[in-house]
Amino acid sequence: MNRGKASFDRIVTLLLALVFGGLAFWMIGLRLDLAPAQRIGDYVNKDFWAELSTRDNYDTILVIAAVVTGLLGLLLVGINIERKRLGRSASPTSAPTGTIRTSPADVASAVAQTFEKRDDVRSASYRASEDRGTEIIEIRLRIPAETDVAELNESCRRAAADITAALPGQEVLPRFLLQVEQPARPQ
Repeated sequence: MNRGKASFDRIVTLLLALVFGGLAFWMIGLRLDLAPAQRIGDYVNKDFWAELSTRDNYDTILVIAAVVTGLLGLLLVGINIERKRLGRSASPTSAPTGTIRTSPADVASAVAQTFEKRDDVRSASYRASEDRGTEIIEIRLRIPAETDVAELNESCRRAAADITAALPGQEVLPRFLLQVEQPARPQ
């Protein structure tokens, strides 16, 4: 998620917290018969809210409110779901006779397949995306608890160097996530 989306989410969250916090204060204050809550209640047109459900167009009001809040919810979800995938880019080793294009996703796939062939790795998955303005190749390795993590860590360092060598001129950050399974329980 980029900084703009993160800032937008924080602002929306702050506004919702203020609205719901204020409503909670008001409702609890009315229940406890606190003077500030009573003063807030004096500003609210109680007749309007009491008669709202008896109005002829109440169903229309509910439908419009549901559509507007539903669209706002879908907008927020849509903004937060997008993940920028890394595309092919021209290699600096290209010549005037032809362009060499490399894809970080292809490189990540090759690295994941190489790790998957190891006996000490149960599964390997990859993702090549942009996270907060940084291009990232993420390799997720699921390993048994008995795995020699120091040896696997060294393999990850070599793979990170290979990724950097395979993508010259690209600022791609390799990230390796190790998911260690729980050890088998003795029976």
